[in-house]
Amino acid sequence: MGMAHAKAFAALSEYRLVAGCDLDATRLAQFAAAFPGTAAVGDYARMLADNAPQVVVVATPTASHAALALAAAEAGARGVFCEKPMAVNLGDARRMVEACRKASCALVVNHQRRCDRVCRTMRRLIEAGAIGKVELIRGSCAGDMLSDGTHTIDSIRSLAGDAAVKWVFGQVCRDPVPPGEPRGAGYDASGGWRYGHPIESGAMAVFEFATGLRAEVFTGRMQPQGRRYQDIEVLGTTGRIWRAGDQAGDTLLIEDASAGGWHAVAALEAADSGFIPRQFARMILGGEPHPLGGDSALADQEIVMAVHESARLRAPVALPLAQERYPLELMIEAGAL
Repeated sequence: MGMAHAKAFAALSEYRLVAGCDLDATRLAQFAAAFPGTAAVGDYARMLADNAPQVVVVATPTASHAALALAAAEAGARGVFCEKPMAVNLGDARRMVEACRKASCALVVNHQRRCDRVCRTMRRLIEAGAIGKVELIRGSCAGDMLSDGTHTIDSIRSLAGDAAVKWVFGQVCRDPVPPGEPRGAGYDASGGWRYGHPIESGAMAVFEFATGLRAEVFTGRMQPQGRRYQDIEVLGTTGRIWRAGDQAGDTLLIEDASAGGWHAVAALEAADSGFIPRQFARMILGGEPHPLGGDSALADQEIVMAVHESARLRAPVALPLAQERYPLELMIEAGAL
């Protein structure tokens, strides 16, 4: 993801790429080859000190996000663009938001799906009353709740108008860890870990917004059979809207009063592939709000942590959430998983 972000930011006139950092020598060499004349550094603190970047993009394993974002804000960066999820636990996520606020450093977390043309079209249809009053939003994906479910939850929040969440009820399961299997620090799960933190094998949750709207989320082993990655369905009083996962591309289906059965939505919102980094520049330079701002990401993080805390306590939990540690770690430490 680091190389992808470097290419995306470097392609825009609002930015000038000055440095890249990677602990992996092979990847650092690939970066240097792709961007000749740009500093390629193997030490993050040295990169901040020597190059004084105004914008820092954090595209590393989740367990390192908070420390790198905090260091960038402390070093005087005017903006931090962080990959999702923003942190492993709620305490670190809150510290990231507060530190960036105190340092006048813009913070964005890359829950990019809410900005794509399909999600924006779904919001338009909901707001226009195309399926009546929305009663339930259901989402599912492969992977774990923290790494992948955070996208699902953010999409659901976007479709719900970013209303506050009142309570969360969740459950998780975790397969036995093979003895001696190394802990996963990257994309592939290993030893019950991924991206430098423990994960569950399956999770499911229901939560209710202050508006009364409810949402359901299923991840990993709990994802319904036949559903694809980031499958989102919105159920209303007069119909349904369905995005059958990322692999569906720009296809959006609707079942409403105008025709029997599902049919494709023909008029989608216009595509704008550079919107997220360009709006980030406007946020830094002029204080304009960003749909992926740190406060929004913090709301996602709180729901993810509440799913695990509910599973730990075996009861619904009300928000705001008091638990600042990662509840899955607490369950593992207690021998409950």
